[in-house]
Amino acid sequence: MADLFIKNALVMTCEPDVISGRVIENGGVVVDGDKIIALGKTEELEPLYGSSKKVINAAGKIVFPGFIITHTHMPYVMGHNQPVDFSQLRSFWDMLQKMGWEWLEDLITRDGIYASTRYAAAKMLKSGTTTVCELVEAPNDLEGALEASCAAIEEIGIRAQLGYEVTERVPGKSILDCLDKKMAERGFEENIRIIEKYPKGSSSLIMPRLGVHTAYTNSLATLKKAREIADEYGCGIQIHIAEIPRAFLVEKYGKSAPMLLEEAGLLGPDVVAAHCIDIDDEDLNILARNGVNVAHTPMTNSLGGNGVARVPEMMEAGINVSLGHDCFFTLDTAEYIRYTYLIHKAHNANPALMPPFVPLDFALGNAAKALGMKKSIGSLAEGKKADILIIKPDCPTPVIPASVMSYFTMTFLGKDVESVIVDGKLVVEDFRLKTGNEDEIMQTCVKESALLWARNEKI
Repeated sequence: MADLFIKNALVMTCEPDVISGRVIENGGVVVDGDKIIALGKTEELEPLYGSSKKVINAAGKIVFPGFIITHTHMPYVMGHNQPVDFSQLRSFWDMLQKMGWEWLEDLITRDGIYASTRYAAAKMLKSGTTTVCELVEAPNDLEGALEASCAAIEEIGIRAQLGYEVTERVPGKSILDCLDKKMAERGFEENIRIIEKYPKGSSSLIMPRLGVHTAYTNSLATLKKAREIADEYGCGIQIHIAEIPRAFLVEKYGKSAPMLLEEAGLLGPDVVAAHCIDIDDEDLNILARNGVNVAHTPMTNSLGGNGVARVPEMMEAGINVSLGHDCFFTLDTAEYIRYTYLIHKAHNANPALMPPFVPLDFALGNAAKALGMKKSIGSLAEGKKADILIIKPDCPTPVIPASVMSYFTMTFLGKDVESVIVDGKLVVEDFRLKTGNEDEIMQTCVKESALLWARNEKI
C-alpha cells in the first residue's frame, strides 16, 4: 500500500525536460515515503494503488513538478512598500546602497529573519515553489542569522539551499572608503556552523550553499578562501555577478567580475551566479567555460534600470540558465515565468525567442541542475523526490495536452495551485497551508516589518 495516489489528472512529467516530457491524459502519480514510485494512466495504476493511504481525485486538474527558484532573499519582503524617499534613487548604485543596504539589510534582525522567512516560504509554497536557494544578510545581527532562517524553513516545510552572504562590507560605511576582512571571517563562520549542522547527504530539507556577496565587496584572498571552503565541504557557492555596471569593476580592479572571479579560482559548475547583466563577450565566455549556472532575475534587473541580461546568448553558449527573483516583488513564480517569456522578445524585437517551454525549464530542470539536484527534483519521474503540484486551472479555454504548455505563460497564476507536496508531505491542501497559521504568520511579519521601518527613521 502506497502513501498517496493522485489520479485522473493531466500529468506533465517534464522529464527529461518540458518540451520532450511525457504528458499523460487521465494520468496518475503514486508516492510512497518521500519518493515517486509510479506514473502512468489511471486505469493502469488503479488496480495496484487504488487502496493507497490517501487518494486524491484530480479530475480536471494538472499535476506538475514543484517550481525551483535559484536566487531569493526572503527577509527582503520586509522592505516591500517601505515609505522611503525614492527621489534619492537615481541609479542602481543608489538603490543598492540605500534600498538594499542602508534601509534594509543593515536593519534586519534574527527575529525579522524568522518572521519574514516564514511568510515568504509560506507564500511561495502556496503559489507552487517547492525549492529555493536562499541568501541571507544581516550584518548587524549576524551570529545566528542562518539558525533563524533554518528554523522558519523547517517549520513551513519548503526545500531550501541557503547560506550567509560573505562580504567585507562594513555597515554604515561606503565600500569605496572601507572594506574589512573581519566581516568576511564572521560570514564564513556563520556559513560553516550551518554546513556542519546539515552535512552533505543529510535527509533534511535544508542543504547549505556557501554565500558570497560579490567580487567588488571582497578581496581576492576572501574569494579564494570561499573556493577552499566550498571544496572542503562540497557545498557549492552562490554569488551575485555583474549586477552593477561593468565599468565599476574595470575601473577599480582593471578587470570585470567574471575575470576577477576566474583569477580567484572561485568559478565552477557548483556556482550559482545571480543577475549576470552587464557582461561582454569575454565575460560570457568565462562563465561558459567554467560551467557557471546563471540565476536570471528579470524583474530586479528592470527595477534597477540595469538592462536585460543576455539570456538568449547565454543559452547559445551552453550556459545553464535558471530563474531567480530576490523576493523584491511578488513571490508568485508564475509572474516571473511570464515576465521572462516576454521581456526577451521585446528587448530583441524577436517574437520567436523564448517559446513557453524555455522559461518553464528555467524554473524546473535547469534550476535542479544549477543546485546539483537534477537526479532528485525538477520533474516527475520514478525514484525522484515527491515535490508535486496539483493545479486547478482558471482558464477560458480547454487545457489539453496540445495547450497545456502555453497555459503556463498565457494564463497560469499561483492562486491556481490547489495542493502542494514536498518530500512526500502534503504541505498545502485545498489552497490552505497545512504547516502553520497563515494569519499569525502574516501578522508576525507585519509587526517585524514595522519595527524595521521604525529603525530606519524615515517615516
